[in-house]
Amino acid sequence: MKILLVNPPTYDLYSEVGADMPPLGLAYIAAVLKNDDFDVEIVDKNVETGPINYSNYSIVGISSLTPTYPEALKIAEEAKKSGATTVMGGYHATFLDEEVLNTGLIDYVVRGEGEYVFRDLVRHIAQKKPVEEVKGISYRSKGRIVRTPDALPPDPIDDLPFPARELLKLDRYHTHLNEMPMTTMITSRGCPFNCFFCASSLFGGRKWRARSPRSVVDEVEQLKYDYGYKAVDFMDDNFTLSPERTIGICEEMIRRKLNVSWWALSRADTIVRNEDMVKKMAEAGAYMLFIGMESPDPTVLKFYHKREGKEVFTKAVKLLKKYGIRVWASFMMGAVSETKKMIDKTIYFARKLNIDAAQFSILTPYPGTALYHYVKDRIFVKDWNLFDGMHSVFKTDYLTPKDLSYLTFKAYTLFYLRPVWFTKEIFRAIKNRRLFWTLRNYPWKLLNLSRSFLSNIYSSNTLK
Repeated sequence: MKILLVNPPTYDLYSEVGADMPPLGLAYIAAVLKNDDFDVEIVDKNVETGPINYSNYSIVGISSLTPTYPEALKIAEEAKKSGATTVMGGYHATFLDEEVLNTGLIDYVVRGEGEYVFRDLVRHIAQKKPVEEVKGISYRSKGRIVRTPDALPPDPIDDLPFPARELLKLDRYHTHLNEMPMTTMITSRGCPFNCFFCASSLFGGRKWRARSPRSVVDEVEQLKYDYGYKAVDFMDDNFTLSPERTIGICEEMIRRKLNVSWWALSRADTIVRNEDMVKKMAEAGAYMLFIGMESPDPTVLKFYHKREGKEVFTKAVKLLKKYGIRVWASFMMGAVSETKKMIDKTIYFARKLNIDAAQFSILTPYPGTALYHYVKDRIFVKDWNLFDGMHSVFKTDYLTPKDLSYLTFKAYTLFYLRPVWFTKEIFRAIKNRRLFWTLRNYPWKLLNLSRSFLSNIYSSNTLK
């Protein structure tokens, strides 16, 4: 039985700036299937554009985020016509399984983290056993939707095999960190926080499940020596949730003298409370941290269910800078009761912070989030393609879609066209002998985003 796993083409904030990343979720599923002696292949449509002969496969598994869902359905339609059994997983399918199944293009939905659920489903199909025995799937039977009981997510995740990167065309991904080739890793799953705009805690559970420092560094070592990567993107929702584990990972990287650069996602309050962790991260090669700040306005932060604030954000940046770690902060615009004046203050705050990069996005109610249910009656866009953080898709109290596109364009241009920012980057590049690389990449890639938001001002989709 041959199995194909397909990642639909992606267009979002990260792809816009050239951050092409391999589909680790599918690579994890493939690794589990390989351990079970199934014949499995992966196609990432972001880097492979040729036609696929789906008739070569018995089962086609398709990943689906909300903005990639329309493309995922096109893949499913082709696979279905070839006679393959179609399976869809990922955030969108998990939270809107009925919509997915009602298309008639998908035979089964895998809900939540899919490694063992997908494997069990494949086993049952191969052995012609009743699929209702498989936990964590949804399907149609006799005209109705059947949802089997939820499956427990993998735990401990040290038991999962490393992703089957050998099935990916790694030479087609060109993301760099500090001019060094970078790829992705996942070291923990689940999230105990419940941010209003995020579905991670519902998808992977509120229990934080973390890999051991030894397991993490074993994979970093593999990436460096087997695949040639000198930089790593830790994609966890919060890499530093346990400062003790973070220090343990750093100490193990130092002990093995891996000398890799890396970046990760963190929280400002964790940074502020743990200077010893920050110091150790710097010693272990931490190049940049991504911190979700969203807004300096306390009413907006309360709406997002975030406990941090302007003072904590400022202290976190100062502490990271003290140890030479760069900061990429994210900000969101378009909370239900947010005003133009409040967003202008966000832009001003971002400009005054001593940060190296900023991401500005339009608040998007993704299915599965508390925000989605809160604004469901306000959503005026039916095209899932536009749920990408770059388009306004629900009505706010005070701002039109045109307002939000303009304000986001304004944020990018005012942040990245500051003489002080550009001068600092040029001097830094000269010092590190990387002037050509800096001029090639900054600020041009990130300014592509501002052009995208500007074009949205005149888009019919935006002005509906």
